[in-house]
Parts: sequence; structure tokens; C-alpha cells
Amino acid sequence: MYLRDIGLDLPYQKNYEYIHDMMSNHNLTEEEAVRLDFEKNWKENKVKFGDEVRCIAALYLDLLGNFETEKTKKIMIRCVTDLAMHSIIPKTTEGFTEVYVLLDFNCYWNFSNIEKKNVILEKINEGILLIANEFSWDISPFNRVTKEIIDRNYVNEFSLKQKSSPDRKHKAEVFCQHDIDFITISMIIRERKSNEMIKSELLFKDRPHELSFVQKLGDLKWISNREVTLTHRYNLRKKWTVKMDE
Repeated sequence: MYLRDIGLDLPYQKNYEYIHDMMSNHNLTEEEAVRLDFEKNWKENKVKFGDEVRCIAALYLDLLGNFETEKTKKIMIRCVTDLAMHSIIPKTTEGFTEVYVLLDFNCYWNFSNIEKKNVILEKINEGILLIANEFSWDISPFNRVTKEIIDRNYVNEFSLKQKSSPDRKHKAEVFCQHDIDFITISMIIRERKSNEMIKSELLFKDRPHELSFVQKLGDLKWISNREVTLTHRYNLRKKWTVKMDE
């Protein structure tokens, strides 16, 4: 079994004052009030946090490579403001290992993007260290990955698709810049032999979660020696076309 995913999450924390007010002044049941509290006061930040952590979590996993484990294929690091109600001992069920770490998320929202990336990396390492101690993992690969991320200044850039032009003179690549707020998807055209960049054109920006942007990346195809298209994976009528300058 190999480690395939690392995630971070903000588990729902009830706003008891709001719930009590909804029950007392708006005649809601406790279940209805809790559901409303989650929808109005928690859900948006939970989704936002889940999106923002992906740029570092995905980079971490990519740099780690194939890490073999006995029981864990996915790690979920639950970030909470109080550990009193949670065990610090990792719990594993059917390949899914979860662990709890402390995070002052009110401070987190006020951080700059680079500060957020630093905090995300710290929380990943805190969670992994707890799991590594529990399962006697070698932590040297995780130390290596941490150093590489810091050396990169937390930048996560990569190419997902490449294809040569019909005349084999040029190549196109879908270039991704994965940041805290969004991911930027561009088309880059290079001279094939020298690798010199001929053109770079923004295709679109999207929310920074793989579940959103990856599903948009369909077939990359040259339609002539000077024109290349990227087709939406599920909406075949949606295409992004880039032409080389004459």
C-alpha cells in the first residue's frame, strides 16, 4: 500500500450562542438550528480552507513520491482550536488515517498567502510526525520534502499535458500555477529542439482544488502546425485555442 493523498480539514465547531438563538427566537429544533449554523457560519470557511491547502498538500505528495505504508493510503489532518475533545493518537480505518492538530484559524484567515503556505506545511508535518511515531515510519523522506518546498519558496508549478505539432517543430504544454487563491492554467508553446518559449497564453483561472480544475483538462490537440486547442474533458463544445504569431 502506498500513501496516495494528504488532506487538511476544519471540522465543524458549533456556535452554541447562534444555535440557542435560533431555537429560542425562531422556533427551530436543535437539529434544524445546528444545520443552519453549519450552512451559514461554517461551511464557506471549511470549503475555502480545503481549497487553500491543496497547493502545498499536492506539492508535498508529489515530491514525496511512492511512500510505502502498511495501513495508510490517505492522511486527513483535522485542524482544531482545542485538542481536549480529541485524541492525539492517529486513528486508521480501511486505509484512512486521521489525526488532530492545533490551528488558530481566526489568525490563519488574516495571514498573507506565503504565511498561509508556511502554516499549512507546518500542520502537515505535525500530523505526519504523530502518524510516523505511531507507525514507526522513517521521517527522513518528509524532512527532504519539507526542505524542497521551502527551497522552492512554496511555489507549485507543473505541466500536465504536452504534445508536439504535426511538423514536429514545436510543442505545446498545459502549464499550471497552483496557488492559495486559485490555479492559473496557461498554454505554452515552445520550439521543440531548443525548448525556447515562443508563446504563453492564459486559458483560465479556477478554484485551487483538483476536483475542480482537473476535470476541465481534456484533449490537447494541434489542429494545424500553428494552432493548438485544449478541449474541456466533459463539455466537448468548450475549447481553448491558441494560435502562434505569424
